[in-house]
Amino acid sequence: MEIIGSGDLTAGKKIIAENFANWTSGNEIIDNFIQEKQLNYDASYTKYGDIKAVFEWIPYNELIGIKELGKSCFATAIWKEGPLFHCERENEWMKKSYEFVTLKFLYDLQNITDEFINKVKSKSGVIFGISQNPDTEVYLLVICDKYFDHYCKCGNVYDQSYYKWCKECRINQLKNNFTNWTSGNIIFDHFIQKMQLKISKYYDTVFEWIPYNEIIIIEELEHYTSAIWKKGPLYYTDDKKLVRKSYEKVYLKYLYNSQEITDEFSNEVESYLKNNEIFGISQNPDTKVYILVFHKKYLIYYCGKCGNKYDDIKYKWCKQCEINQLKDNFTNWTSGNIKFDDLIQKMQLKINKSDTVFEWIPYNEIIITEELEHYTSAIWKKGPLYYTDDKKLVRKSYEKVYLKYLYNSQEITDEFSNEVLIFLYLN
Repeated sequence: MEIIGSGDLTAGKKIIAENFANWTSGNEIIDNFIQEKQLNYDASYTKYGDIKAVFEWIPYNELIGIKELGKSCFATAIWKEGPLFHCERENEWMKKSYEFVTLKFLYDLQNITDEFINKVKSKSGVIFGISQNPDTEVYLLVICDKYFDHYCKCGNVYDQSYYKWCKECRINQLKNNFTNWTSGNIIFDHFIQKMQLKISKYYDTVFEWIPYNEIIIIEELEHYTSAIWKKGPLYYTDDKKLVRKSYEKVYLKYLYNSQEITDEFSNEVESYLKNNEIFGISQNPDTKVYILVFHKKYLIYYCGKCGNKYDDIKYKWCKQCEINQLKDNFTNWTSGNIKFDDLIQKMQLKINKSDTVFEWIPYNEIIITEELEHYTSAIWKKGPLYYTDDKKLVRKSYEKVYLKYLYNSQEITDEFSNEVLIFLYLN
């Protein structure tokens, strides 16, 4: 760090203004722009925590060790003289000589436009100045070496800087890859492309066409099939590299009746994508049946029987399937009174949690233990249904219960029905 003079900010800016006559870029618009930037210098801090440098015209011969970065318009270099800035704490003007910098060559810039000026202004504090190769007459921006920590090579700010992820560039990569795959069905191709272009975060799943020969079937389940996806999904590693997680366990859902993309189907896939629960779609080449390929966590959140999201994830409880089971069981019991049967069935279908199922309980299941003034204590041999900690639905046999005798209730009244509902809700 070189101290080039003591003095406050205002005094230094006066000296800078007096020096306008001693340099020129050869372009009046650029000169005026740089001078305006210098007169407005405020020694504030950049987003990186560094003091902003004075924006300068930088002679090209000040840049040494230039190394191009592949086929891009960027290069690395060392700026011999280095940036000038004012340190308010020390009340000194300093230069950081032999500073590592990034260069961006503006090959397509033939004229200095307002758009260009505005872009430079938007990156204030990141860009040290402007230079020009005297042989090619190409202008270049001299940029802070931390530039690529926050900016993509396309010039956009990273949407997620930690992973150096740029949404626009990722979408362009996906678009450029459209010609490298096909489902064989233009409607499905357009649908997959549409889903891919909805990506908005680095961790969003890229919905893919997955060739069937990439899938190894493991086990056929009731409504799903467990499998291994050989190539595997894309994901970011801890060292910020985009790789594939090969031989990933997945679940398959066969779409026997889906030869067309309906709004319902499209919305269903989008809902899965929001939670990163689906990887893509495939097709059995022999049966022509399309297949959705799900993340292995899919069956944590979704019912393996009907495909609906669990109403109670902890207990893997699906309201719709529970109601269907209860309906199927209506023929297996009766109170002997059709009105009471109707009431019990009605109460059962009001189930809303993985808790109490209102039942018809045969009297021979009850063991009386003690007669109380208004209630009777008893043991219910079979016991109520409940979910264990390992998420199994079992009966808690020989459960202590209390009985209330309904001496005057031979009919189902609204009052009686409401009383039953109150007890259910309290439970």
